[in-house]
Amino acid sequence: MTVVNRTTNSIGIVWSSLVHVHSGGVRFYVARARRSNSSEPNGKLVPGNTTTAEIQDLAAYTEYNVSVVVVNVNGSQFQSTDVLVWTDEGGKC
Repeated sequence: MTVVNRTTNSIGIVWSSLVHVHSGGVRFYVARARRSNSSEPNGKLVPGNTTTAEIQDLAAYTEYNVSVVVVNVNGSQFQSTDVLVWTDEGGKC
């Protein structure tokens, strides 16, 4: 998983397709961002043929643990390693 874009309220990510790894295919992915001091994640559900997501409605200048969960056709879940990402601070330059 790679972070490709950050704004004051969103984080954009891309990842490699895992369809070939899971026999039967991927049902869907969940892109998640969780504040470092919280157990409640923001997430976005994306179809199994998608490898990008923009997680929105985040707080400005805040550290998030970002990950992707893949759910295969059998319902089994596999989570990527968390990546620490800060949203942008915002304000005028």
